[in-house]
Amino acid sequence: MSERLRGKVALITGGARGIGRACAVRFAEEGADIALVDVARDIETVPYRGASAQQLNDAAREVRALGGGRALAFTADVRDMSALDGAVAATMQECGGVDILVAAAGLESFGEICELTSEQWGTVVDVNLTGVWQSAKAVVPHMRSRGAGSIVVVGSENSHRPTAGYGHYAAAKHGVLGLTRALALELGESMIRVNMLAPTATATDMILSQLERFSGREGGTAEQAIARLTESHAIPVAMIEPLDVANAALFLASDESRYVTGISLPIDLGALVS
Repeated sequence: MSERLRGKVALITGGARGIGRACAVRFAEEGADIALVDVARDIETVPYRGASAQQLNDAAREVRALGGGRALAFTADVRDMSALDGAVAATMQECGGVDILVAAAGLESFGEICELTSEQWGTVVDVNLTGVWQSAKAVVPHMRSRGAGSIVVVGSENSHRPTAGYGHYAAAKHGVLGLTRALALELGESMIRVNMLAPTATATDMILSQLERFSGREGGTAEQAIARLTESHAIPVAMIEPLDVANAALFLASDESRYVTGISLPIDLGALVS
């Protein structure tokens, strides 16, 4: 263990499972104190189960079991600014500050753009884009007062190119890329770095619980989805693991990338060059 984050405090949204949880565990292995934030319930208009309170508590226990630092857990919706402010305030009181934000909370639903309901559009955009903006707003004043900070945003391959049937998701993730770059410009003078990760399909509950949808056909099978995903990548692998994204997030959160800001880092098996 190299303890690259010893003495740092990381607040991670979407921390109950998937990429957020993988980041929490990986950062804790490197010595960080962790504040986990998750809505921990099902979300309206989303066609799969949300994280649970049990998963959030289990994630905190997993971090504590590593023995490196503190693990706080907050049930909060990234669409609720007051809840985010409360989580940040409590983290500062308990841990003394927030050095790193990983904005990993995200969700998706499906449908052609002109057939989406206002509720479907609003949920995806409000969580995936507005939620990132609000998460940054919650931590930036404190980071500015300290003259340091690293914000790592989980975007997507769809931040760079759309996929049919996911137009609202692509619009939100394109927005996340623009937000990342704008924040990097505005916050650089305060020595706050802002970068985005652009993963391809990742083996999380969000993907695995509805894998057949990625087959590209009505009534498709999981096997067809795996084959289609594999064909879309330069490296012939269907999906990456949450740990692959967490390792990239660790690089961007640590001093190893101390002069890196405003970038999008693909973890995509070569999808964007295929």
